[in-house]
Amino acid sequence: MRTLVLASLVCGAAAAQQADPDPVRVHVLEKRPFTESGRWELSFFGNTQVNPKFTVHTGVAAEVAYHLRENLAAQVGVWYFPVSVQSALSEELLTKGRVAPESAEAFLLRYAALAGLELMPVYGKLNVFDGKILRLGMYLNAGLGAAKTRVQLRPSSDPSTGRTFGDTGFRPIASLGLGLRVFLGEQLTVRVELRDFAYSGYVSRVNGCNQADAAKIEIAEANGQTATGLSPGCDERAFGAPGAQAQLNAGAAKDLLARPSADVINNIAFQAGVSWLF
Repeated sequence: MRTLVLASLVCGAAAAQQADPDPVRVHVLEKRPFTESGRWELSFFGNTQVNPKFTVHTGVAAEVAYHLRENLAAQVGVWYFPVSVQSALSEELLTKGRVAPESAEAFLLRYAALAGLELMPVYGKLNVFDGKILRLGMYLNAGLGAAKTRVQLRPSSDPSTGRTFGDTGFRPIASLGLGLRVFLGEQLTVRVELRDFAYSGYVSRVNGCNQADAAKIEIAEANGQTATGLSPGCDERAFGAPGAQAQLNAGAAKDLLARPSADVINNIAFQAGVSWLF
């Protein structure tokens, strides 16, 4: 009797197991085949401004990073903008409407150096090309540093001077970035990102000269003379050759300095490049 009861229980359990329609799912978390922690990374980028309403910037950049942890790195980068000019809209307003943008709208980046941190909170994989695994990572970065700036004084269409610039010195700059990394292997990575460079548009001197200095230079050059009584650090010759060129440039600087702005400029750049882990 006991044998019969035991056999019934075993058969009943087996039948119930076979009748269960729900499959068993097993999720496996694959360990990364390599680590970034404790390694250096060297990156090179090409970049271009994506909000070129009043200014146009195109340049190159290089960054070096040390990965403190798998998803956290300290980085230092430098940017150079060989193309940093007013946009066609700004030049057209100046040429046809005699309307110059405010100093904040005419501010141009020439060089920049920043140090900061990069966090990669999202890491994933894609199955592509019949079983090939593509590894991806989304990251955020932030940095602080200094930038060399300038303003454009005359448009490219000016028959007397052509496109000319005035130096506005160094100023603090901050950046925020959002990007995507594609790991092509243990060492090579392709990167694309959007980087927002934020800096103050306030300017009180051009070529070391304040508005009063610029006005004196404009008058003196119009009369074929050298300006006197300039403030310390003001470089009259930085405005160009004596005569009409210096007069026009000093006059443009005077107009820009007459409308100082405390605005914060957001220069948003798209960057694409490659990185090498070592």
